[in-house]
Amino acid sequence: MMSKHFIGYEHRDILIDKKYVDIYSDAYPNFGWQIERKSAGKEHHDKTLLKMKRDRKLINQTELKRLQRKFESKMANIEKLERLKTLSPTIVASIIGLIGTAFVAGSVFANDAGYTIGMVVLGTVGLVGWILPYPVFKHRMIKSTHKYQPLIDHEYDLVYEICEKAYTLSRVID
Repeated sequence: MMSKHFIGYEHRDILIDKKYVDIYSDAYPNFGWQIERKSAGKEHHDKTLLKMKRDRKLINQTELKRLQRKFESKMANIEKLERLKTLSPTIVASIIGLIGTAFVAGSVFANDAGYTIGMVVLGTVGLVGWILPYPVFKHRMIKSTHKYQPLIDHEYDLVYEICEKAYTLSRVID
């Protein structure tokens, strides 16, 4: 008969964006975690809940925890850079749209006051302000992507290096 040894596990649940599930699922086993279950976030539909466990008496646990914190920090940087990539184009396009709306409102007031030429001019400028946001957004998004994508790629390279180090440390026990 085989004797089983007691193994104490530490458990962890993390809520992550769905677009990063594959990266986290590939990375956490390198830090000694076993992914028990992936499930959709109950309150957040764009999030996924990862339930994990790992042996409390893992060899090199201190170093693995340090690398894991580093990994989590780099992933937080990636998420922040991804948000920054769309922030500026969104703000600029929204401001242009709001200015266009103000001109359309001005054309309505000009019409009420009987200024037909003012209404046409303000209405035309307002319509241009409603048409421009999308092309401006696309153009700024391209510029923003060129600016932030190298930084994001560098962070991913660092994440993969961290995971590689963690993998070699966690394989020492095999």
